[in-house]
Amino acid sequence: MSYLPNQPLENVILNILLYLASTVASQGVKKTRSAAAAAANSGPKTRQATAQAVAPKAPGAKAPSKKEVDLKAFALRQKKEAQKEAQQAKDEVIRQRARAMRAAQCDDKEDNDDDDNATQVFDGLGDRDLDGHGHGQRRVPPLDEEEPGSEDDKDLDGPLDKDPDALLFNETFEGGGSDDEHRQGEHCSNDDDNNDDAVAVAAGDGGDNDMDVDVPSNHVSSPPSTPLKKASNRICARLGLSGSPASSCSHSSVLSDLLTPPSRRRGGKITEKHFTPNTRRLAILGKRMNCRATATKQPFPTDKHAYNMEILQELANEYKGEGDMIDVFTRVLASVDTQQELVSFLAMPEAREWVPTRFGIPGKMKSTEVKELVAWLMQDGHYKYGEVNIQNKTYNTQLPFGCESIAHILRLEVFATKGGANIEIFREIVNARTIAPTTIALMLTFIEHALHEYSEGVYRHVEFSDTARSRYCFHLSSFNHITVQAPIWAEDFCSSLYKLILTQSNKEFLLDVEADDLTEVDIKGLESNAVATRGASPLPSSSPPRSSPIRA
Repeated sequence: MSYLPNQPLENVILNILLYLASTVASQGVKKTRSAAAAAANSGPKTRQATAQAVAPKAPGAKAPSKKEVDLKAFALRQKKEAQKEAQQAKDEVIRQRARAMRAAQCDDKEDNDDDDNATQVFDGLGDRDLDGHGHGQRRVPPLDEEEPGSEDDKDLDGPLDKDPDALLFNETFEGGGSDDEHRQGEHCSNDDDNNDDAVAVAAGDGGDNDMDVDVPSNHVSSPPSTPLKKASNRICARLGLSGSPASSCSHSSVLSDLLTPPSRRRGGKITEKHFTPNTRRLAILGKRMNCRATATKQPFPTDKHAYNMEILQELANEYKGEGDMIDVFTRVLASVDTQQELVSFLAMPEAREWVPTRFGIPGKMKSTEVKELVAWLMQDGHYKYGEVNIQNKTYNTQLPFGCESIAHILRLEVFATKGGANIEIFREIVNARTIAPTTIALMLTFIEHALHEYSEGVYRHVEFSDTARSRYCFHLSSFNHITVQAPIWAEDFCSSLYKLILTQSNKEFLLDVEADDLTEVDIKGLESNAVATRGASPLPSSSPPRSSPIRA
């Protein structure tokens, strides 16, 4: 640094101070880094070195060559591409099946529309004579938008019908439009809103309420028009705001449903929140029907996607006219992702957590003891017998399929339900008044899978998937093998298992449904007298009630 005489003294002093400050700072940084390095190289070790760092390299070990690395990367890339192509092919099959379903739905809808039009024409001609003169008023068909006169009819109420914002403002600050207000504000209304009018009338009973504010002679000025509470809520719903800080919490969930789409799946379990309200109703009903079919008819269909979509299609046709279920199903067919999410949601949950407790696994046993016990239970299907004693390693050979876990799972998951997804299984079993062999085989598949998760002595989660189909078929074949040779025993076993579960579930009243009173009634005489009175054929015999899904 050199002194320049042509510069002011203040600048020279400032440059000197800056130079000294930078020098001291650099020396401090060097000292700190050197101290840290010295502390790292000396002193006691605070953490143990990893085994990989301490272990010596094996003699003659070579690092993988670049060619080997390239081959592994190429194989991995090929595997990913193959998986991608397989998924694309699967999606294409789903799209083709969806197009076929949509075409079938369109054909059915056209047929129904033709029938409706024919009915309307027939009804319109029913009031006319054969010569063409009508007796009464004729129904005038509604004008189409393209026909003359339709625009004039639409403009009778003014321009507010064309502008929804103007209509909303007019109803908010001028009142009126109760029907439309109810339609637009039904998502924002709560119990407090529904009782506003009743509370206002109850609070306003008194002698002063006879005063008419619109009459000038009463010396009372008219109050300014203020927005109604329901109208304010409608504005808040449209703008995405809350009416007040106190009500923000109560309306936050409603507004979130209105303003934000349902969350898309990013891995994990599919729940009801993944669907819109209309699709959610179809999903819940479909899950109930699928659980019933899984437990009583077909637990492992060959094509799960097609099987579940057929269930949804049957539901849509059954609930035709209730909430536009057909339109919801048609929209579902247009989205492969929504179909896959619905199929995942319809899967029946496995009740594997109840199985190990029935055998005391793991309890206080060591891992070796658990492994030995599981091996003995799996050997020759010992767990299927009744009266299994894990301490003495004994069982009753005269009680095949007498495993207590079968009744335990059905009682907890089906008969103790309170309107969940398994309610349809409960109805199906109660209507049949027996436990089907398919249900027994499915429960045994669950039990075996739960025991297999402890086959190494400790719990290791294994996904219950379609790979268990072979074991299900094995257990069903095992039961049918005994059923063929002992059919009476099999029938008594299924009915006694049903009665046992009802007794354990405190639902014995379902067993006493056979009427045994009014023994002196001449039933044949009643029927013959009724036939003679009506002069018709005998009444058809009543069929047993069928199970139908809950109207949600």
